[in-house]
Amino acid sequence: MTGEMSWIKPNGEDSNGETWGLHATVARALRCRLRPWDVYSGPYIRHRAGKLFINSEDGEVGMVCIWPGGIAPAYCEPITEEYFPFDDVAAALVAARAVLRIARRKL
Repeated sequence: MTGEMSWIKPNGEDSNGETWGLHATVARALRCRLRPWDVYSGPYIRHRAGKLFINSEDGEVGMVCIWPGGIAPAYCEPITEEYFPFDDVAAALVAARAVLRIARRKL
């Protein structure tokens, strides 16, 4: 496995047979599209403010962050980030909306 994610469906199922349900739920709630990224860190949510990522290092604490426009994360720092309990979809959505609010003020 090289880490590539070729495609992802709106329900969160990716080209490697994994399902990213939390990501799909947040994307639907924000009326945004889920886009393939990496099988290890997951897909991103395409928003007009940038690439919205949701991930967790330990499976307990989740983080939502956004990178501006089309800039690749390896080349810049995120605009902002928020943390939430990773098993809580409602908290993930609250964190995503908070990140987007902050990003709008900074852009």
